Amino acid sequence: MSKRVLVVSARMGAGHDGAAKELARTLEERGLQVEIRDFLDAAPWVGRFLERTYELQLDHAPWSYEALFRLFSSFRPIKPPIVTIFYLLFFPRMRKWIKEIQPDAVLTTYPFASLVLGRARRATFRPMKVPAFTFLTDFSVHTMWVDEGIDNYLAVHNISVSQVERLVGKTPVVTGPAVSERFRAAATVDPEQIRAEFNIPTQVVTALIVAGSWGVGDLRSTMLSLGGSDDIFPVVICGKNEALRGDLERMGIGLVLGWTDRMPDLMRACDVVIQNAGGLTALEAFASNTPVISYNPIKGHGLRNIIEMEAAGVSLWAKSRDELIEAVHELKANPTLTTRRALGVFVSNPAVAIDHSLASAGAAPRQKSPQRRPVGFALRFATLLVLSIAGLNLTVNAATNQINVGKVAAKTPYVYGLVAVSNQDFSDATLLRRMSELGLGGVVTGPMAQTYPYEVSQLQTSGVSIINGGWPINSELRILAPIEAATKAQQLITQDTGLTSVVYAPQGIISSVDLAWASLSHHPLVKAVVIETETKFNPTAGTIYEIDATNLSTAQLDQKITWFTNTLRQDHLTLLPASDLGGLQKT
Repeated sequence: MSKRVLVVSARMGAGHDGAAKELARTLEERGLQVEIRDFLDAAPWVGRFLERTYELQLDHAPWSYEALFRLFSSFRPIKPPIVTIFYLLFFPRMRKWIKEIQPDAVLTTYPFASLVLGRARRATFRPMKVPAFTFLTDFSVHTMWVDEGIDNYLAVHNISVSQVERLVGKTPVVTGPAVSERFRAAATVDPEQIRAEFNIPTQVVTALIVAGSWGVGDLRSTMLSLGGSDDIFPVVICGKNEALRGDLERMGIGLVLGWTDRMPDLMRACDVVIQNAGGLTALEAFASNTPVISYNPIKGHGLRNIIEMEAAGVSLWAKSRDELIEAVHELKANPTLTTRRALGVFVSNPAVAIDHSLASAGAAPRQKSPQRRPVGFALRFATLLVLSIAGLNLTVNAATNQINVGKVAAKTPYVYGLVAVSNQDFSDATLLRRMSELGLGGVVTGPMAQTYPYEVSQLQTSGVSIINGGWPINSELRILAPIEAATKAQQLITQDTGLTSVVYAPQGIISSVDLAWASLSHHPLVKAVVIETETKFNPTAGTIYEIDATNLSTAQLDQKITWFTNTLRQDHLTLLPASDLGGLQKT
């Protein structure tokens, strides 16, 4: 009877899934039965939250992701409680997968799945008896990739060996990348034919710019860096990011493409590949024998991968526009400068190593844990958990607070206006009518909607756009508080007005939790600039402003609105209706 392997991947970009599919294909060629599952589906709501938070952080506040990456990498005590939380959330359904499939081994290509499987293997109560393998898809291996409970590690390059040994004391098997054979077969394709098909010039150096399936990173800067060179033609792949594709097409530089299954052909047709993360696309370029340049790396693991790839001699890292132009010309003239070493990373078939490991793997050796005093252990665990949540929440809040979410195009002469209303404002029909005519939105908090449901309904009846102001959050340690705040306020506003979706403008800071909630629940999210004093007010085009009327009388608010609109008029700015804010945040 053929052996079974459960492969656990994650849809966090295409890199983990691409490796999982290729591993599954090669394992099946060797006669093994393979089932693939998505780790994020093991806890669907949490999985969607992780996916959207990760994407939004990379897109809106990449340096916040770098801060989290450093926190996890350098502050080792934070790892155990994080791993335990993920284990409790995700492993119950993963255990059901194992019971259903009855695999001889579980293989993962995703870091958090590796942590959960390792934790399951070394669990004191009901440990997982099936051997667990981790295929390390990156050159750089960090502490959130590895766990002592994993039986065997497979690495794409020997530069990762010492990293794994230092972190968990185990030596991985270096197999090389898991890349589709289509990219090696591309070497037989005529590049001139592909260039003609895509209308790519033949008399210039062609640079293929890639940023993964999500189109994450500063591709605009890369395009501009190459666009000023007369002898370099950029071809950029935006993946599934249609908004990015539209922005780059309007620049009128080179060739801009969206998601495509012609990557092997395009790599063959171009002289160099420019990438920013050291992920699957870089490995595919290695297989295609196309030289790779790293530029404008994304923060966190992307930067670390690029550092390790340069150290391994498989790519060049351009740290400025001049270095980028120089690297393109250098690799055009001498592509083997990096391609010889890059092709050398394909040392063996990973499926062979996995098959051999299956023959020798067994139950995880159980090490006797030292006796611990229950109270002391519980206290340490609780302390680490609080520190973990506090550090995570404070870091992402500080980072995402710098984002002007929902901001209109900066060069347009338009602004939006909101008013944080008080209960007395509801009784002045003239004021409400004026707010409606000007297009000012009324920010309503959860407590206000709860205490004054009829008045909130009257606000809507008067034609004023309702803005969800969330709920006061009394503790920075409550990482899920933004979700609770937004949901409770939204439910009450819905009861009052019948509106199923309104703009969300939380009071104070905006965290990545807010970003994920707004995206998952399809609620437009905006960050308004509160007008503090009239003397310091210098309106800027493309900004959302908020007048705090909670401590103003109706007469004072009316005067404030007059001053606000007059100031905008003097600065040649037009106030757009707040009802238009719903179209600013893509979901």
